[in-house]
Amino acid sequence: MDKLHLLLVFIYFLPGCFAFVDPISMGVVVGTAATSAMIMLAEISGLYSIRCKTNLMECCNEHHIKPNMTGLQHDLSTKLYGQHLVEQTVYRAVKHHLYNPNPSKALVMSFHGWTGSGKNYVAQMIVKNLYVNNLQSSFVHVFNAEVDFKHQHKVGIYKDQLQSWLHGNVSKCGRSIFIFDETDHMPMGLVDSLKPYMGNEPLIHGVDYRKTIFIFLSNTGGKEINKKCYDTWQKGNSRRDIKLSDMEEVLEQVAFNEKSGLKNSGVVEKNLIDHFVPFFPLERDHVESCVMDEVRRLNARRLTSGQMQEIMDELQWMPKTVRLYSKSGCKKIAQKVGLVVLD
Repeated sequence: MDKLHLLLVFIYFLPGCFAFVDPISMGVVVGTAATSAMIMLAEISGLYSIRCKTNLMECCNEHHIKPNMTGLQHDLSTKLYGQHLVEQTVYRAVKHHLYNPNPSKALVMSFHGWTGSGKNYVAQMIVKNLYVNNLQSSFVHVFNAEVDFKHQHKVGIYKDQLQSWLHGNVSKCGRSIFIFDETDHMPMGLVDSLKPYMGNEPLIHGVDYRKTIFIFLSNTGGKEINKKCYDTWQKGNSRRDIKLSDMEEVLEQVAFNEKSGLKNSGVVEKNLIDHFVPFFPLERDHVESCVMDEVRRLNARRLTSGQMQEIMDELQWMPKTVRLYSKSGCKKIAQKVGLVVLD
């Protein structure tokens, strides 16, 4: 685009450069230059289009951003276990945002739950069903608080860097996605640098952020989610009876009050997070489904009941008295299956 701008500027100022030339000669020069410039513009534009269509470069258009809501719904319903609220909320929220040509604000979701419950997995599903280049897309930006924002005393520097990063990348593509992993370890105050970009402002320094997606991943609230599931189980009720409205207010309060990147943040206080999404702890049948997925991925022979039990015994369960939930969810499944398959 810089070359295009230079050409246009050249054409605009060209007559002034030849003020000393007679009108007829100047007309010939200007006409020839303008024609050449238009040819160059057409060639550049055509080359740009070809490179986009042939994947020689990634472009912010339908060739590289292809929302596949059927694919996302399928992935959530067949590859994610024990998370009916996640399945419903994420699918509807993403679909509504992507199919709205003029969303009122950026989509902001905060995923909460115990380790291994699927928060990263779901974020990857969204990316996979939106960008042709998947996680390798230049429009996908993943931050890990423990790697990228390690020091509380540098929060001021991080704020400037993050805002500059947002401006530069959303300027290139409004349909960008920003994923913040380990938000519970993010320095306090940093998340508020994102606040201006999550509201209803149509333009900030000439850039529209309302088509952007922000996702926070956090273990904060895991205890409260697990307690709700356990209390429901003790009453003899199904976890599927738990509604999103039963959890969102709890998660919002925990996020705002507990020590984490969202503590006392304006992002929470100003209701800029659209959905607090709870990820439930995984029970035995959910974990067994993860085991079978890994067996299929390895093209291994079907496990015997003894081998399945061996894998289950290798995992830690909570509460210890009833061994109801996997302490690590499905996070260690690949390693445990690998040991049994190799054996």
